[in-house]
Amino acid sequence: MKVKDLEGWPPRPSGAYEDGETAPTTQQAILTGAATEHRNWVTFTCSFGGKNHTYDFEAPDKAFALQLKEIVQENGGKSLSELGNIEIPAD
Repeated sequence: MKVKDLEGWPPRPSGAYEDGETAPTTQQAILTGAATEHRNWVTFTCSFGGKNHTYDFEAPDKAFALQLKEIVQENGGKSLSELGNIEIPAD
């Protein structure tokens, strides 16, 4: 299974935007490599246009959340779109 096969993937960036500002596409959003998890939620940051954007993703369970956190941390510098093509290791 690939990351993009998870229900709800890709997440939308959270937070407020100024007038005229648009959210980055999955090709424009570049992973910083920082991620945290809490229960089955994974939070990570992508950069675009000199700004950081926070993403929150609810994984199916804690095990998937831990795997996704590790994948994000190992793939800093890749786009959110590229992250979606990464295989999630089978347990």
